[in-house]
Amino acid sequence: MPEVYHGEGFTCVLLLNDLGPFSYPREYNEVEVIPVSEKFWEMVSEAARDEAEAVEFYRQMANAAPCRALNHSIQEIMGDEMDHQAFFESLLCCREERDECRGKWEKREAHGRSIRIPEVSEPYPPIRVECPNPEYARLLFDDYAGMVSEMTAINQYLFHHYDMPEQFADVVELLEGVAIVEMRHMEMLAELIKLLGQPPMYMDGQGRFWNACYVPYLPGNPCEQLQSDIEAEQAAIQTYRQHIQLIDDRYIRAILERIIQDEELHLRLFTKAYQRHCRCRD
Repeated sequence: MPEVYHGEGFTCVLLLNDLGPFSYPREYNEVEVIPVSEKFWEMVSEAARDEAEAVEFYRQMANAAPCRALNHSIQEIMGDEMDHQAFFESLLCCREERDECRGKWEKREAHGRSIRIPEVSEPYPPIRVECPNPEYARLLFDDYAGMVSEMTAINQYLFHHYDMPEQFADVVELLEGVAIVEMRHMEMLAELIKLLGQPPMYMDGQGRFWNACYVPYLPGNPCEQLQSDIEAEQAAIQTYRQHIQLIDDRYIRAILERIIQDEELHLRLFTKAYQRHCRCRD
């Protein structure tokens, strides 16, 4: 299906064919075929990353706001940035090599049926560490079973999977598949924590045990649930990137970088689902 963008006096249609992505500007019933340059896609990707960073910055600013009025105003600005991010992410989904847009994720048998597993095709690095390190384990505990963690994501996505209405059937399937990928991430983090010298108990880096109140349930509100899923992926990506900067172990960093690739895929998929089901409800 083409992506259609309307401007003043023209319509731009992005299509995929055997030769790759092309842009078709349609003006006055005339069609001009223009190849989309790799430089353009690089700029779109950079813009999407910049918007993601802006969203996280405004989220932190809103949390630090001294009064409710300022918090509300900053939240509105953050919403605009999220719209910008969603736009650039939707453009990226026009690329032919983006398997998530073409529905070619790996299918696996589970409970007597096939489930599509949304993860990138690049293999995971081997699970190993340079040497035991309790401080690195403490950082990974936050990713493992903190408030923003794989443990929270798994339970969040599964509850949203259970609670989604029938008209969101594609999202129901997506949430189940994403939860399975997050289980794989959690298992890898558990193995790393063990290799770093700590038992992988369900707690964060401060020793606080995981709590089910971390999950934003939002029952009966599918669009709010999808919005919270988008925010969960954004927060996870940001946290993993911060930990990559703090961990001086090439093996751990490689694993976290690979996990981020899956999380970025999930962010794009949730964003597309939100645009498909919820734009007209805003």
